[in-house]
Amino acid sequence: MVPTTSTPTPAAPPRATAPPVESVVLIGPTTYEVHRSDQVVGYIDIVGGIYVALAGARYDHAVEVRQSIVLDTAVAALIAPSAAA
Repeated sequence: MVPTTSTPTPAAPPRATAPPVESVVLIGPTTYEVHRSDQVVGYIDIVGGIYVALAGARYDHAVEVRQSIVLDTAVAALIAPSAAA
């Protein structure tokens, strides 16, 4: 019988999990905080079923930029660069 040697199959390198480019975190009963690349870009308040997008890194200085009945639309108003800028 001829001895056989087996070479272990190399393990695939672990994938680096990149942080999400954008994230939306519920920080209060009616307030979301929106992040892009680990920086706060704004907030979204829920007022009577309407999502009010507020642009700015600090809530007390944020400025309303959009109102929508769809959360994703309000998030997009904060994430996407403004055409008016």
